[in-house]
Amino acid sequence: MDLYHGGFQEDEFTEEEISLANGFCDACDRGVVKSYDEDQYDVIISHLMFSQKADYLKKAIERARKDFPEDPDFAVWQARYLIWNNQLDEAQQYLQKTLRRFPPSAFLYEEMAFMAYTFKLNLNVRELVSKAIALGPSSNAYFILTNLYLDKGNFDKAFDCFMEAYRLDNGVLYNLDMLIQNHSFQRTERFETDLAFAERLCREFPLDKQIWMVTGTLYAIDGQHEEALQAFEFSNAIEPEVLIYYAIAQEHCHLGHYKETLEICRIAREMDSEISANVLMGKALRHLGRFEDSLLHLLKADERDIDFPFAFSELVNTLRAMGRMDDIPEYIDRFYMAENLPLERLEWVLDCLSAVDTGIAYERLCLNARDRFSTNEEYCAWLTEICYMLHTPKTAIAILDNEYADSEDPYLFEHLGYFYALLLLANGEPHRALHHLQNALVIYEDGIIEDFLDIDTDKLYEQYPDIYYLVSPYLDRISDVRNN
Repeated sequence: MDLYHGGFQEDEFTEEEISLANGFCDACDRGVVKSYDEDQYDVIISHLMFSQKADYLKKAIERARKDFPEDPDFAVWQARYLIWNNQLDEAQQYLQKTLRRFPPSAFLYEEMAFMAYTFKLNLNVRELVSKAIALGPSSNAYFILTNLYLDKGNFDKAFDCFMEAYRLDNGVLYNLDMLIQNHSFQRTERFETDLAFAERLCREFPLDKQIWMVTGTLYAIDGQHEEALQAFEFSNAIEPEVLIYYAIAQEHCHLGHYKETLEICRIAREMDSEISANVLMGKALRHLGRFEDSLLHLLKADERDIDFPFAFSELVNTLRAMGRMDDIPEYIDRFYMAENLPLERLEWVLDCLSAVDTGIAYERLCLNARDRFSTNEEYCAWLTEICYMLHTPKTAIAILDNEYADSEDPYLFEHLGYFYALLLLANGEPHRALHHLQNALVIYEDGIIEDFLDIDTDKLYEQYPDIYYLVSPYLDRISDVRNN
């Protein structure tokens, strides 16, 4: 499995390999134990991990390790499986045992260094990657070292390591998405170094479109939209591609070039009919005052659209511009089919709706989430968190009052007081919050760690000292509680 490229794609498996993996699953179902060689096991395990068939994957790794106990490949697969299941402590302990059990090899050190670096395991990554390079230099090993130096802000050494990785395998240029992924949601401390690194690579490889794309994306993340547009246009001049056209359209929209946005979106759709640019076009049309056209495009948006998660917020903005706020609940049903909305998408809708409506439509959507949870306690915890974060505590309080206040569920009973306390505090009712918190501490003291102490304790101390003093004895029981 090529972890450096984010795993396999479906078309990377041949029909024969897919049939081999399916045959393993079928044999497991029938209770038949078949024999496979090492290469076949590797294919089976790779496809099962790609297709996320956890039970079969576990069996395949166990059998491979049993049949080939001296092959470190399957020990590495076991570590990957543990990480895949978010068992990071177990993975770390297993890797330490693996180091002691198998003879040193560049492959083993390199794989362990990669896993330790990527998933923040408590292993000496620099030592592991140095040992890997000493035994057998590889592009991937030097790429890990590149990242270590970028983490430290050591631009020159990072660049030297990258060029060595490139010398060993020029395919390393296609690993540069990591520069974007580091900052997909926010600029980290590494941002300035990563951007400077990308700009240096543009000078070193001026005709590589991938590098210009990465650099343009970093500029966009940083709000430098003129520079991002130029980088994307240069990338497109090297080799036109439909997704680059879409990136160009997005930057034109950021810069207020709405007519250019529409034109570029049309070009992209002509290049590939599968591309749906309706959200971006709807946004541009709204800014041009073409509200009915904007609505039509937004209602045509589907999962193929890159900006689909933002479709509802754009819909709300268009209706707001038209003075049609009362129509929003109707559009929720028409556009999202709220009854079947996945939880992540439902949270997007609630986020958008919280700014304009906290009435019946909002409460109905919150109630629609109940089927996504296996227990009342899990649902009420989610409800409390989402309404606390979106500043809509009244909705959660009303649902708790109407649906759960008299519940006989013992697990919910242990936590309910903390949920009420947090919501009442957010609703500006500290006296009632204190009452619920006191009762909750009597019923289930440990719940305060899970349900209450993830709030800003500095703010708690300043505004509600009575509540702060009540919870302060528990603050040292969890780390980094402030501003969590």
